[in-house]
Amino acid sequence: MSTTASATPAGRIAAASFVGTAIEWYDYFIYGTASALVFNAVFFPESDPLVGTLLSFATLAVGFIVRPLGAIVFGHFGDRWGRKSTLVVTLLAMGIATFLVGLLPGYATIGVAAPILLIVLRLVQGLAVGGEWGGAVLIATENAPERKKTLYGSFAQFGSPGGLLVATVVFTVLSRTLDEQSMQGWAWRVPFLLSALLVPVGLFIRLKMAETPEYRKAAERQEQARVPFLQVLTKELRPAVVGTLAFTGVFLTYYLLTSFVLTYATETLGMSTAITLPANLIAAIVEGAFIYVGVLLAKRITARGVAIASAVGLLVWAGPAFALIHTRDAFALYTAVAVAMVFVGTSYGVLAGEVAELFTREVRYTGTSLCYHLAGMIGGGFGPIIATYLLSHTGSVWPVAACTGAVSLLMAVACFALPRRESVRAPATPAPAEVNA
Repeated sequence: MSTTASATPAGRIAAASFVGTAIEWYDYFIYGTASALVFNAVFFPESDPLVGTLLSFATLAVGFIVRPLGAIVFGHFGDRWGRKSTLVVTLLAMGIATFLVGLLPGYATIGVAAPILLIVLRLVQGLAVGGEWGGAVLIATENAPERKKTLYGSFAQFGSPGGLLVATVVFTVLSRTLDEQSMQGWAWRVPFLLSALLVPVGLFIRLKMAETPEYRKAAERQEQARVPFLQVLTKELRPAVVGTLAFTGVFLTYYLLTSFVLTYATETLGMSTAITLPANLIAAIVEGAFIYVGVLLAKRITARGVAIASAVGLLVWAGPAFALIHTRDAFALYTAVAVAMVFVGTSYGVLAGEVAELFTREVRYTGTSLCYHLAGMIGGGFGPIIATYLLSHTGSVWPVAACTGAVSLLMAVACFALPRRESVRAPATPAPAEVNA
């Protein structure tokens, strides 16, 4: 039987890669939305509003900070013991932690223990997501025909806008039907408790998925690295740096325009959440659509070309985006977010497959995950905190725009360093062209 094409149906691969990732990102995004809208009041009520927001974003950042650790830990298991079993564990860990956040008493009930427990559960979430994304990408790309790795790699990327879309719809419905007292009292818990209904769906799909052919061949030949993380540091550091910088601009723009902007528009500009929350719906829809557009464009100008063009687009749009948001006009806000998500989507869609192929097979789970989550820690974890700090100390949003542009420039340089598809390295031990069934 030829191994040039996947033995697993494409629809099942797409479902295993997308659905589980969408559920995990739903869990992650409801935390980000709650951090921007209610956690400052529920868990840090003794602080002034700005300090409360900073503390709330700090708990958000904790999850990003431990994501690289999750990439190392779960990447080790994924590279040595298999992609499928690792993904089942990460989905369970995320689902349980998210459900427990929904049950957590607030500061008014148990005092300082409330934010401490919130941080502990956020740590579990971060570790789980650290091991999730890389495995979801490899489930797809390692089942893909050689010329369709970019397409298959994008399956996992649709999980991010999918999770954001569902999370935003839930919060939008709640905020439009309930008053602020109800939101801060009990309604904010509903999105977290819904995780208990979603996780079994993802588990069912993943348990039906077979292990990837590439991993099975590596396991049969005992080709796994003894300590994948150390091999990445000693032998594959350059691709790790390139992959991390390539993703950082995407993450920074994404989280500034879906988390930081919620707070900036509501607390600084005085816009209502009824106006600002739909911006996240627009972000999810536009990003999802342009992930697909990016994959289509990659067939014409290569995935590397799409990534470079997207990085330049983010660089050019950084100033105009914040200028539009600063007008306090709803349509301007939506335009700023939508155009940014065009460039975020096109780059996000192609980078998964490209970064995965930078690494040799025996450390691919660890290497790919590290790139993604180090970038997430820098852009998504520290980004909103730094942006809030700059805003509070300068009274202006322009330093935030300048930082966004600078990081987008670094992203463009990294994308230039990505190899063209035809020059991507083969696995350390080449697989045979054909295997008898």
